[in-house]
Amino acid sequence: MIFTTSWDDGYALDLHMGDLLRKYGATGTFYISPLEQHGKQMLSSEQIKMLGRQHEIGAHTMTHPNLTQIPMGDAMRELTESKRWVEEQSGSPCTMFCYPFGSTNAGIEQLVRKAGFIGARTTERFAFEGSNPFAFPTSLQIYPFPFRPVFSRKMFDPVRTARPHLKKMGIPLFICRSCLRLAMALFHHAYENKRPWFHLWGHSAEVEKYRMWEDLEAFLKYVSIFKNIEYAPNSTLVR
Repeated sequence: MIFTTSWDDGYALDLHMGDLLRKYGATGTFYISPLEQHGKQMLSSEQIKMLGRQHEIGAHTMTHPNLTQIPMGDAMRELTESKRWVEEQSGSPCTMFCYPFGSTNAGIEQLVRKAGFIGARTTERFAFEGSNPFAFPTSLQIYPFPFRPVFSRKMFDPVRTARPHLKKMGIPLFICRSCLRLAMALFHHAYENKRPWFHLWGHSAEVEKYRMWEDLEAFLKYVSIFKNIEYAPNSTLVR
């Protein structure tokens, strides 16, 4: 089974993420954009080069728009310019793309292909395989679980979204009392059922904000005890 990870936006904390992945023999695809996000420090040109020596670097547009809500010509410029920018910053070919907000449609996927990418990632979760290289899903986002850290109806979104998927897999909801426990249960399910891959994704800034570094490291350590795991970047899933 392939184990892959991906990390969005291009925060300076991605350097720490890259080091943590390497500690456990894992790798990742870092989808970066030059736009400053949420007032956080972003990767510098030199840091992008450093990260690219060990991990795959993908594009994430120039200004992080919802591509389905802007003119097609503007969307194409976001794609081609971000691909060129990543290649200039990293010094390596950029073949992978990630949709801002996970938003895509058939027309946008055609543009991604035309721009020269070989695959593109969405934010769909609870999947262990995919048939469309330009809309491939993920298995799990590292994020607080079972509740969002907000005081509104949205605080129940994580458990509400996960419940039908866990039921279908035969995973009892009560054992998934944290993101770490959920990750372990999903990975074990994928491994035991010989699924093609497991794809973990997230944002290094959120891992920092919600103090989830220990949980992430515990999960990477857990994965490392399984045999016959191939650690690979996202591009492996679409080749």
